Amino acid sequence: MARPRQEEDLTAGQDSFLDVITNIVGILIILVMVVGARVQKISLDAAVQAPQAAANGELEAEVEEREQSLTSAESEIEDLQVQTQMVQAAIDGASSARLQLATALSAAKVEVERRKQAADAAKVADAERAAKRSQLEEAIQQCTLQAEAIKHQKATTAEVLAYPTPIGRTVNGEEIHFQIAGDRIAYIPLEELFELAKRNTQRHASSIAEMAAKIETVGPVQGFVLDYVIEAKIDQARGQILIRSREWVVRPVDPLVGEPVAEALRSPSRFRGVLGGVKPDTTITLWCYPDSFAAYRLVREEMHRIGIPTAGRPLPEGAPIGGSTEGSKSVVQ
Repeated sequence: MARPRQEEDLTAGQDSFLDVITNIVGILIILVMVVGARVQKISLDAAVQAPQAAANGELEAEVEEREQSLTSAESEIEDLQVQTQMVQAAIDGASSARLQLATALSAAKVEVERRKQAADAAKVADAERAAKRSQLEEAIQQCTLQAEAIKHQKATTAEVLAYPTPIGRTVNGEEIHFQIAGDRIAYIPLEELFELAKRNTQRHASSIAEMAAKIETVGPVQGFVLDYVIEAKIDQARGQILIRSREWVVRPVDPLVGEPVAEALRSPSRFRGVLGGVKPDTTITLWCYPDSFAAYRLVREEMHRIGIPTAGRPLPEGAPIGGSTEGSKSVVQ
């Protein structure tokens, strides 16, 4: 009875061991299948990732190439910046040189113009000197010819009119006045005109006293009239009216008054007739205009010859013959 129970126990143990083995084999099979599946998956992933890796390698190579190109471009840019700076420095230097050249050119133009003007002035001066030299040579030639002619002329004598040293003195005595204009000489009857003015003032003394100043005219006498200003002042302390002539102007009625100087210096003439009654201490005053200075010298020479003191009063063209209380007296030489 005991023996059969052991066989049953051995059979049951063997079954359990086989089950275990079977389970282990099943598990191994399952593991193999899982591992195979995983290996297949890994193989598939590797197969899928292989082109991507290749693409990534190409991209990395391209990126590396681009980086090298970028590095090269940056280097070239730096070189270009350096070259640009050098070119800019050259441009600045060229601009400065151009400015200096323009300044030097302007200065050269000014110097050339100055030298040209100096050369032109020198040419003009040379031409003037040549002209003066020619004139002087011509004058020397004429003087030589005149000297030769004078050598062959007979000696002649000429009268030279000499005047004493001109010492001026104020005229205080009697004075006779003449006007010389247009080479004509005319007697100015100043004393006669003053006498007429005096009588006229005395006749109108009452009306003149009412005015501070009044212009009166008398004449004509021998071709001249007298314009004078009467000034009246009342002396209340003495109860008198003081009347005086402040200034006067004598003017000819006709511009051709008188006679030509050449005729007046001959005898008989009106000029000689006036001189006939001259006293020894009388002074002849000649009022002369610019157009008659030559005639004035002839009259003065004649007065010196006959010994009559003469005073000259030159007048501007158009100025009247006149005087005033503040005027100056004639000076005789």
